[in-house]
Amino acid sequence: MSFGMVLLRESLRTQLLRGRTWLLLFLLPLMIWGSARLLPAEEVSTPVEVGVVLPEEGGEEFWTRLEERSGLVVTFHQVDYPQAEGQVAAGRWDCAVILPEDFLQRMERQEVEGLFTLLVGPGSAAYPMVRETAAACVAELISPRMAGDYLLDSGILDEEGLVQARSRLEKVLLDQDRVLVSMETADGRPLDAITLADRGVSNLLAGLTAILLLIWMLMAAMDLGRWLDSPFARRLAPLRGTLPLLLPRLGAELLPALSSGVLALLAAGGSPACILALVPYLMFWGAAALALACFRPLWSAMPALLPFAPALGLLLSPVLLDLSLLFPALGPVIRWMPVTLYLRAGGGIWGDGLVLAGGGVAILALLTALERRKT
Repeated sequence: MSFGMVLLRESLRTQLLRGRTWLLLFLLPLMIWGSARLLPAEEVSTPVEVGVVLPEEGGEEFWTRLEERSGLVVTFHQVDYPQAEGQVAAGRWDCAVILPEDFLQRMERQEVEGLFTLLVGPGSAAYPMVRETAAACVAELISPRMAGDYLLDSGILDEEGLVQARSRLEKVLLDQDRVLVSMETADGRPLDAITLADRGVSNLLAGLTAILLLIWMLMAAMDLGRWLDSPFARRLAPLRGTLPLLLPRLGAELLPALSSGVLALLAAGGSPACILALVPYLMFWGAAALALACFRPLWSAMPALLPFAPALGLLLSPVLLDLSLLFPALGPVIRWMPVTLYLRAGGGIWGDGLVLAGGGVAILALLTALERRKT
């Protein structure tokens, strides 16, 4: 059996005899499983709730059209004003649409400016979409009358012709006859609200898993650095080389980390792509751990820098939010962060997984070149 295999076997045995390894192995899946279960169910699966205050008379057709748009993304509730105000103020509902009492008369006069009031709270986020939805319903109600007036004023039809054409003016166009708007996310993916809502939770859990694995690998870098600084490793390094000594021990660190990450994603219901993306992600951080372990000032500074890793991972990757949408200057930094690359690879963009693997190979090649220069 080769020296490397013997060292890998002994390193794995040492790892399995340490209580910290078993703690980390099961702590990560338990944390992710607990996070998935502790997320409030209404925050995960319930659509945005919006109140609608109708006038005593004249708002029935508007409500019918608005209710047709109620579904898995936005749910509209017909309520009175005090209830709408209370629910929005308490943060239970995102916003509320308030129609005036003279709504029907204003529609007949085609006075649509300031036709409805939007009641929002400090935490309202979906009100622009609700405003556009309400405006679309108003447009559906008023467009037949506007089209008829135009046909009369332009002389295209007379009163008798307009009566005959009224059914055509009120006809709802089929999808192939409409002007359709396709939406996409900031990174160019098609925007499907339901899919993105489900993906948001899985991305959050996958991102947390990636950040916790990052902490694991930084701790592994410290362990490798301490072992390389031991008298045994110092005696062997000139004979065997630094990298041949560290690679088997790194393998002993990566196998539990990979197992823990797979268990965590399985517990969170992660997709197969997210699980497979762990391989290039850990390849990159494994190579980075080798680089840190080879330089004593770097791995010895890890205890002081380790607390900042989770914060930077959350801020500089789209786990909780994408700061590049608020601060475009951060876009290139966030785009090429390892956690971002992992999330994109887990979303099916395998080119980013290749970037991670290529980065790991590049670090190994650089370390090999530096070691050869020393010899």
